[in-house]
Amino acid sequence: MRKFLIGIILTAAMCSAGSAQAKKTSARIPAKPTASPVTTPAVPAGSVSGHTYTNRGLGFEITFPDIWLIAGSDFIAYMKSKGVDITPKPPKASNPASQKKIDADFRRLKILLTAYRSLPGTPKNAVARIAAESVSGLNTNRPVKDAVDYVDLMRSQMNLVKMPAGFKYSETDAEQLGPNQFAYLDSSQGEVKTRVYVTVRKNFAILFSLEYAADEDLEVFRDLLARAKFSNK
Repeated sequence: MRKFLIGIILTAAMCSAGSAQAKKTSARIPAKPTASPVTTPAVPAGSVSGHTYTNRGLGFEITFPDIWLIAGSDFIAYMKSKGVDITPKPPKASNPASQKKIDADFRRLKILLTAYRSLPGTPKNAVARIAAESVSGLNTNRPVKDAVDYVDLMRSQMNLVKMPAGFKYSETDAEQLGPNQFAYLDSSQGEVKTRVYVTVRKNFAILFSLEYAADEDLEVFRDLLARAKFSNK
């Protein structure tokens, strides 16, 4: 990261020197064009109809069981009026420096959908989330080309921060669910477990995460992903 910043500073200095020199030379010598800033593509939002979430921009569709609750903006506002804030938040780190890093990583993600097996606040509830982020320029040392690359990058970021005592995470793994192939990562803290399935399509990493306590909820989630419809990459 430091080398990258130094590269930007040196480039800026060279452009400034080039501009100063151009004033002393003939006007017939054209100035070098400046590079356009790199922009991160916006994540397509998608839409919900009943219990089916469709994202045509990212090319997939997934349907949740009828008993699950899809948390739209009205539902989030309703729960907040009852004193329950269900707005997605980054994980808690054990020190301010690590928290700053986690917060930055979390801001790159766009939460597309949140679904609950039972009403928020129910003991041992299951919470599913779909999120995405562009992988363009995400890692200059090892560009993210597929889901395994992305999960490996997640693990390397976790290695750089100090998580609370008792927080554990697995090695990168992969699983075929129906016709769909995913890389995944397991983590846990106490009774709460989380599995994050990842697929990379159209230069976006799409994350399907489940926070759960009962293994039956994970089986339901795996079945949802096996039935999910993905268009060709």
